[in-house]
Amino acid sequence: MKVSVTTLGCRSNQYDSAALEDSLRAARMELTDFPGPADAVVINTCTVTGRTDSQSRQLIRKARKLNPGAVVIVTGCYAQVAPGDVASIDGVDYVIGNPDKGSVVDCIRRGRRSGGAETRVSDYRAGAPLTLRARSSSGRARANLKIQEGCDRRCSYCIIPMARGRSRSLAIGEVEREIDGLVEAGYGEIILTGIHLGAWGADLDPALSIVDVLRLVEKKAPPCRVRLSSIDPDEVTEELIEVMKSARRVCNHLHLPLQSGDDSVIRRMNRPYTGALFADKVAWAASEIKDISIGVDVIAGFPGEGPGEFESTMALLRDLPVSYMHVFPFSPRRGTPASEMDGRVGGAEVRRRCARLRELDREKREAFYGRFVGATMEVLIETRENGDGAAGSARGRTSNYIPVRFTAAGAPGSAAAPG
Repeated sequence: MKVSVTTLGCRSNQYDSAALEDSLRAARMELTDFPGPADAVVINTCTVTGRTDSQSRQLIRKARKLNPGAVVIVTGCYAQVAPGDVASIDGVDYVIGNPDKGSVVDCIRRGRRSGGAETRVSDYRAGAPLTLRARSSSGRARANLKIQEGCDRRCSYCIIPMARGRSRSLAIGEVEREIDGLVEAGYGEIILTGIHLGAWGADLDPALSIVDVLRLVEKKAPPCRVRLSSIDPDEVTEELIEVMKSARRVCNHLHLPLQSGDDSVIRRMNRPYTGALFADKVAWAASEIKDISIGVDVIAGFPGEGPGEFESTMALLRDLPVSYMHVFPFSPRRGTPASEMDGRVGGAEVRRRCARLRELDREKREAFYGRFVGATMEVLIETRENGDGAAGSARGRTSNYIPVRFTAAGAPGSAAAPG
């Protein structure tokens, strides 16, 4: 059977899709690019914003239109939190929740449904163990490694805890074995990821922290580099800075979800820090870790964010040595406290604020990238645009996350090994 898998959303979802692809190969099914033609289509959805819900519905309808006889399976976070909505979409055969992704192969073998979609969605609060594991990655040079699942924090705008359940950690021994496997497979970069990566280890006995994983990496000194995907600002600790400061294998790159720089908005978001703490953490990391890149998530138009609160965020970001920004308009998620808060910001104003933040992002990127013009840096080749075995145009990233386009020979990943 030919099966196509497509994915929306975060690195954790990308990892899950890689694990599903491994299970399909093990079942002697042939993978084909989305949307096919295929005998079965698996859509791994996201629900972090209203826009991703809409994108998920579009992909479902596209899959059915282009593959009228195929088995259509919808899984992921949208399927988990709104299974009834997904099941009502014409042409869906199976709705599979996050804890139930391991049943995808069985559903494909059972074939198309007649008389409505079958729903397999377990209670997210059960917190299924991290048994869905990937041995490979869809990319040739970089591999995601999910070592943590779920989230115990309750940010007022976020629906993801309802989709992923409580925080769970992969045991340190399993982390080491999976790093060894990815190194053996030849990946030039391993990206440690999770829904709340900074919470890794807190539920283990004895309790550990993400710093213990980084120390393990530095001790093993694998012939590749290791990157943190994202951690919260309050998780930038003295231990973390010390490890990254002297690291030979851990990338000099942090991604920190700020969301707002105004303390009153941060409190309404139920985030565990202040603007001043965030500023201190960023300045500290920038002063201690050579050439570090620091990325930031920020939400525009959260309920109660007036002009003054927004300007506080702009001022904080303008003055800090951040390298890039990911900008999101506030999207109310049904069932979250923020969806019922007063002080909603009008759509036109939210778009104006996003535009200003994105302009600041452009300025920050240009300033950071400009520091390295003329420098000699190691680049991991990720994709080749032309040429096969001979010199051609290639793309990759430096350890501190600068995208680079250049002329090089060899396959993706050939420039991977750190010196």
